[in-house]
Amino acid sequence: PLCVVGSAVCVSGQGACPTIKHCNISDCENVGLYITDHAQGIYEDNEISNNALAGIWVKNHGNPIIRRNHIHHGRDVGVFTFDHGMGYFENCNIHRNRIAGFEVKAYANPTVVRCEIHHGQTGGIYVHEKGRGQFIENKIYANNFAGVWITSNSDPTIRGNAIFNGNQGGVYIFGDGRGLIESNDIYGNALAGIQIRTNSCPIVRHNKIHDGQHGGIYVHEKGQGVIEENEVYSNTLAGVWVTTGSTPVLRKNRIHSGKQVGVYFYDNGHGVLEDNDIYNHMYSGVQIRTGSNPKIRRNKIWGGQNGGILVYNSGLCINSIYQHTV
Repeated sequence: PLCVVGSAVCVSGQGACPTIKHCNISDCENVGLYITDHAQGIYEDNEISNNALAGIWVKNHGNPIIRRNHIHHGRDVGVFTFDHGMGYFENCNIHRNRIAGFEVKAYANPTVVRCEIHHGQTGGIYVHEKGRGQFIENKIYANNFAGVWITSNSDPTIRGNAIFNGNQGGVYIFGDGRGLIESNDIYGNALAGIQIRTNSCPIVRHNKIHDGQHGGIYVHEKGQGVIEENEVYSNTLAGVWVTTGSTPVLRKNRIHSGKQVGVYFYDNGHGVLEDNDIYNHMYSGVQIRTGSNPKIRRNKIWGGQNGGILVYNSGLCINSIYQHTV
């Protein structure tokens, strides 16, 4: 009765701690593997595919160890952790699921290490409605939507991952999302490497954001956040765009070798730009226009092919006297 949702394998209750290895959990009319109500267990080397609902559900303090599972071609999400679900997921291959590869919701807090999450028909990882989670050293690539989505007061840690070749952006934080985005290699995505919008306020630090087909970091629609000590380079559009009422703090970043502007404030883009090294852009290092009024101080801005700081169309530049423009 505890598994009213229906599932091929249901593990429920305190003390439930099976070992399940080398099983094929496929073609189910509902969930493949459902772990709930403080259940634990070790689940290794299983094939979990083509299930009508999620390949794996972890709910209500379920805390399994899930290693080397192949979770693919699901008609829903690959793995869904919710309602305080936990779990340790290692070296799983999660791909080609109809919805996200890995979804975290409602105080769930999984640890996901060295997995490959790829070719999702929507996004790679979707954290929403106060989800948490630690995603560490995963490869997240070739998803149709953003590699990582964070929204609605969620606060995951995204650390040491490679997030690349997405059909949209790398990391997308929107609708009051938070999160620590740290030491990731984010490259080759069709849209911005990191996009922050609609009152989201993540900490973004020590990432490499490069070789994108769009801009590096795009902060818009009242986006916020602390963006520090990242290296942003070789992107097709601006290294960093700040627009439409956004107020991020950009500190101690290296922003260089882009094919357009280094940092671009426009349409009431505000915030703080300090102690950055901004160099070797095809256009100017910093451009400020149309009602933007950022505080800009102690940056080193050099090698821009049409100037260091350009201010026009009602842009303001506070404290620019402190710039060191070579």
